[in-house]
Amino acid sequence: MTTVAVTGATSDFGTAILPVLLADPTIDRVIGLGRCEPRVHHRKLDNVRADIRSPELERVFTGCDVVIHLAFVVEEQRDKSASSDVNLGGSRNTVECAHRAGVRHMVIASSASAYGATDLPVPVTEDEFPTSDPSRYYFFDKAEVEHFVEWWLRRHPGEMTIAMLRPTFVVGADVANDGIDMLTGMAIAFPDPSMSHYQFMTQHDMARAFHLAATSDLNGPFNIAPRDHTPVPTLARMQGQAVTAAPLRLLRLLADIGYRLRVVPFSSHWISSGEAALDPDLFCRSTGWEPSATSNDVAAAMILLRGRPLFGGAEVLPSSRVAEVALEPAIRRLRRWAETDSAIGDLIGDVDDALTRIRHITFDTPVGGVHAEVHTGVGGPTIVLGVAGRNHARYVTPLAARLARDGLTVVVVDTPGHGLSSGRRGTRRGHARAVDSVAAVQPDPSTVVVELTGPQRGRPSAPDGPDGLLDFRAGARLPWKGRGRSGTPTAPATNTRVAVGVADDLRSGEGQRRIAEAILGAVRRVGVPASRG
Repeated sequence: MTTVAVTGATSDFGTAILPVLLADPTIDRVIGLGRCEPRVHHRKLDNVRADIRSPELERVFTGCDVVIHLAFVVEEQRDKSASSDVNLGGSRNTVECAHRAGVRHMVIASSASAYGATDLPVPVTEDEFPTSDPSRYYFFDKAEVEHFVEWWLRRHPGEMTIAMLRPTFVVGADVANDGIDMLTGMAIAFPDPSMSHYQFMTQHDMARAFHLAATSDLNGPFNIAPRDHTPVPTLARMQGQAVTAAPLRLLRLLADIGYRLRVVPFSSHWISSGEAALDPDLFCRSTGWEPSATSNDVAAAMILLRGRPLFGGAEVLPSSRVAEVALEPAIRRLRRWAETDSAIGDLIGDVDDALTRIRHITFDTPVGGVHAEVHTGVGGPTIVLGVAGRNHARYVTPLAARLARDGLTVVVVDTPGHGLSSGRRGTRRGHARAVDSVAAVQPDPSTVVVELTGPQRGRPSAPDGPDGLLDFRAGARLPWKGRGRSGTPTAPATNTRVAVGVADDLRSGEGQRRIAEAILGAVRRVGVPASRG
């Protein structure tokens, strides 16, 4: 059995990695070190308040087999010497204390930023040397930590293995930073946007990579990235973002002025021409790890998690796997909703079972790319239900799960600009066209369109928690960039239509129960058979 210590356990990375470690039956104890309140709790997890610069780390690490070092100052501080003291001094102390405590293996979180961002091949392999640029503290500190580790390994051959993982931008429900805010803002500037690019990976892929590295004897640097990259113009088209070219010197000057005036949270230290595009092949061959999604796919999830709209047709919508990344905040709220609202609990039954039965489908329609969640029943007709307002399809899972148990196949449509769908938000005509377009292509000839009366204005009554898909904040966008009037014009609706309930009833468990009963009754009245599950 194995004991693993994790520095920076309360960080975004730590919050994503800890559950994977704790789920490993070969790891019997995890020690989480941090200076903030932990976000993860588990019977195998012991949380310890500690400063990575303290010699006390040796005592904490005694008896540990593996140390994962995540602690690092990322968000910019005005005192760069204080950042360096933690990043460089703390990292050196962590390595030395782990060695003295008898730790056999370390995993250190480095970064794609360690390479710098200029004069690099595409893609970059581990053969490239990480450069130190003192004018950018984060880039510099990451590279200097790697230089120290390389020096240390040469002086202590065979005494302790150290894997240094270089992840690219990480996207997920537990990750938030100024870089993501900048890349999903209303406008962005680069010295040469056509030559700038980024790579995006899910927090689950990152966590799997760290788990694999912790349970192996890898030594040296490894790139952790998707196998493709996202050009800045592509990222901008996906969200209607304004992109402009400006001299690097001017951008750095403006950033420094804004930072001094406390208008922006970062200085010229974060101004660059993009990020290195990494080749993950060495790590993939060494561990069997593979990225689960493309960079563009994860970029779409990043935009949605930040409450921004996607522009274009179905091609910009996230795949089924990455859709679950964008929906993870909603899933967490849905679980708590089922625990706190008995009506929701009765409707949905086993939450995990209901979620695993959901199938994602996307359509090109005249009003943009439309996403829907399908709950398959047996023996009954198909019904199509549109969701709008401050709501989306995942919060209708209790209603849909109940109807699926009664034999109905339920297609819950995120209408334009809602949930995972692209397009213009807030138009009744767009709502109707999206629902009719989805209904028209259903293979079941007895498909029924369910219409709810009144507007859907309120948020679901699920317990509070962040969900960018509800907290829609488009800001000023450029609708002519990739707006995408795709799809075949909607044919005149020929589906049976039934009007049931009030749209705002979707907000509560009792309301969803009433709508479920009304749908079953209406389907029987119009002569479409519904089995009783």
